[in-house]
Amino acid sequence: MDSYKALVAKALETVPEVFPWDLEEELQGENPPILLDIREADEFQRAHIAGSLHVPRGILEGACNWNYSETEPQLAAGRDQDIVVICRSGNRSALAAKTLQDMGFTRVRSLKTGIRGWNDADQALVDAAGQPVDADALDEELNAPVPAEKLQQAG
Repeated sequence: MDSYKALVAKALETVPEVFPWDLEEELQGENPPILLDIREADEFQRAHIAGSLHVPRGILEGACNWNYSETEPQLAAGRDQDIVVICRSGNRSALAAKTLQDMGFTRVRSLKTGIRGWNDADQALVDAAGQPVDADALDEELNAPVPAEKLQQAG
């Protein structure tokens, strides 16, 4: 059985990655990619790249197809569009991008280092109300260790 890290490494054999600073440049171009943020709703509401399409990982497959309650038209119609998948660190997004590839998406990439790297590169993020997010405050949250109670529950 593969570990989480092994699954991510396997996905990255076929999923190209884009660095935050390169993505920022692409977003200024004529044909910017679709930004697909697959994080959970609370993560997305706290901070995301403006203009991102939010589709939590748990409903991704249904959102990519027509005639499901989760269908996201921009995504279902986007099999040949440039899509950059975003998560917190670049791991979930690599797995989600591999899933998209398996579903026939031809131009999908993962944001290397995720929102954490985007924030570290001093790129702008907004909250659910569209207001700018304080990068320093977010940095503490994004780099916080696993809470002790979760470690105790696992032990």
